[in-house]
Amino acid sequence: MTLLKKLQWSFGLLLFFFVLPVIAGQLPFNKQASTPIKQPEDQPVVYAATNLTEQSVLEETKEETKEETKDPFKVLLLFTHSQESYQPMVKAVSGKAANYDEKTNIYNLQDAISKHFSMNGIQTDILEVDVMKELKLKGKSFPDSYNTVRPYLSKRLQEQSYDLVIDLHRDAAKKNTTTITHNNESYARIAIVVGAEHKNYRWNTAYAESLSASMNEIVPKISRGVISKSGDNVDGRYNQDLTKEMILIELGGIDNTEEELNRSIAVIGKAIAKSFITEKQE
Repeated sequence: MTLLKKLQWSFGLLLFFFVLPVIAGQLPFNKQASTPIKQPEDQPVVYAATNLTEQSVLEETKEETKEETKDPFKVLLLFTHSQESYQPMVKAVSGKAANYDEKTNIYNLQDAISKHFSMNGIQTDILEVDVMKELKLKGKSFPDSYNTVRPYLSKRLQEQSYDLVIDLHRDAAKKNTTTITHNNESYARIAIVVGAEHKNYRWNTAYAESLSASMNEIVPKISRGVISKSGDNVDGRYNQDLTKEMILIELGGIDNTEEELNRSIAVIGKAIAKSFITEKQE
């Protein structure tokens, strides 16, 4: 081997050992390269409304949520003549007809009323006081009914607000006056009474006339109209001076059956929704 070739071989060998660490560092089994790199943890991404369009969508969504969660239409129901009864209903229970009964009476209709009202989007609260029982306990007479229930009603109205207050009664009129047939089904007719001797008279009358008209649109002539009362031998206010939204309803008469009453209660519920709930939403 010539001296030149020996020098070339020696230089090549040195070059090989020089570049070997560099080559080894690129191989997959290199320790440093095989150590996994820790990735940053995922963070939740929060988006904000960055333009007017997105902002308006958010505002519309809030308005829709408010609309869905708005307060229901609230009715307070009371029974000033709580033991007024319907002869067919009393007779079915006791075997004897009676116009007043301690157990089977108009006060017992509250569950049926609440059910029908709820079906029409109405929340019903009951003023749970048996007024005629209170009269007997206190030794008072029938004409004292409105004064007896008044403090109970006044206290409730101070505690809560209502969209409508209904004092429910049974008329003393006979069947030919208090019953009507529509589409082969009989209904108990309804009269609305407003006392004319107090400051809220015109407000109460407006509520009564609106409800009466709506009932007659559902079942023609089921409402006997709005009866204004004043003068001697009548109350003249019926506690309607306590709130502008109060009316007195005479539901049927002494001869009406439970089926007729239930059909009419359904009509009242629909009419309240039509008169006061639907119109509010428009």
